[in-house]
Amino acid sequence: MLAPYRKIGLAIKILVAMVIGTVLGFLLKDSYAVWSKVTTPFGDLFMRLLKMTIIPLVFFSIVSGIASISDLRKLRAIGGRFVLYWAIISPLCAIIGIAWAYIIKPGVGVKLAAPETPWSTSGVNIIDSIVKWVPDNVVAAMSNFNTIQVIVFAIFVGIAIALLVPHLEDGHREFLEKLFAGGNTLMMRIVGIVMGFAPIGVLCLMMDLSGSLGLIALGSLGKMILTQYAAYATILVVVFPLFLILVGHVNPLQHYKNVFPAMIVGFTTCSSGATIPFTMKCTKDRCGVPADTVNLITGPAATINMQAVCAEMPIYAIFAMQLYGLHFGFGTLLLIVLLGVVMAAGVAGVPGGSIMMAAVMLQTMGLPLTIVPWIAGIFRLLDMPNTMINLTGDTVGMVCVSNKMEDLDRNVFYATKGARDQVL
Repeated sequence: MLAPYRKIGLAIKILVAMVIGTVLGFLLKDSYAVWSKVTTPFGDLFMRLLKMTIIPLVFFSIVSGIASISDLRKLRAIGGRFVLYWAIISPLCAIIGIAWAYIIKPGVGVKLAAPETPWSTSGVNIIDSIVKWVPDNVVAAMSNFNTIQVIVFAIFVGIAIALLVPHLEDGHREFLEKLFAGGNTLMMRIVGIVMGFAPIGVLCLMMDLSGSLGLIALGSLGKMILTQYAAYATILVVVFPLFLILVGHVNPLQHYKNVFPAMIVGFTTCSSGATIPFTMKCTKDRCGVPADTVNLITGPAATINMQAVCAEMPIYAIFAMQLYGLHFGFGTLLLIVLLGVVMAAGVAGVPGGSIMMAAVMLQTMGLPLTIVPWIAGIFRLLDMPNTMINLTGDTVGMVCVSNKMEDLDRNVFYATKGARDQVL
């Protein structure tokens, strides 16, 4: 009886579960208080299972990825190229967010009392934030789910192994390589088990979403949602394809087909971190990016490389500016671009992180936090495409880096549909 179900790819199962959950939630919304007592625990359990794997997976994948690169010049080349990609595409996406906010004008038409101090830099100490990326207690960083600090420690461990291995005896070298490679393999296997529950978890999450949220009111808030979607669409349809064509030298449509499973999981879970296993698997097995590049880049990318958030944060600032009838000069807009990039780098790869970053952005600009509850109320609608675009940007960056390193397997990238489906 289960044989036909087992033959269906996991990505298709998740997509079908998402559609069914959305329809059921809308049809049964009048009795949401009753059936949500069943669906909510299942959805929460699925999210907890995903989050359970993130810290050890990120740690082992980064350490094994760096340690496996015996040529440190290649390590610098891979990391340096991805940082350059991040430094170019992130401000570009922030500018796109600002542009759409000025085109659609979501806050125009609503008049709120203007704040006495419309702009300041007292809200955030950027240097202090960067310093705090370095953990003073590694165990606390892991237990507190501080992904950035875990990544920094993993990078140190991986580099230390890469530096020490040539001076160790063969037995020690083999032990270290097997230890971290084995840990990475173990975590990927655990993730595979967890992913088996994905269709049920996604169905419950989507039922809760459509059953509890209902229709969004029109007006400025609806226009703000439209502004976000316009910026996201521009990134997905224009920015990413340009990088794939000009830097990656690959077909953008083929790339989207390759990473579609990860995009669906990101859309439904709203967590870049929880999607890391799918991102890694699709990029390695469907896009043809070497394993060492994927292991090295995926963890840091899921934490700091967030193009949708780069566009999202400036939209909040311009939205609030328009609500209060203010006007920002060119210098202030440049600061908003910088803050958009910095805030994106500080958002954890779990649902809801952008709400706090939006508050920080507004505080930094000297704007009241009045709209933060508004953002929280509709954030799920923004977080789904937001997360999908963030993780897609990671895969685009890895393909571009791999092409520049001249080790992209184009036979895998352009494999037939049947060969790609076997991956999942």
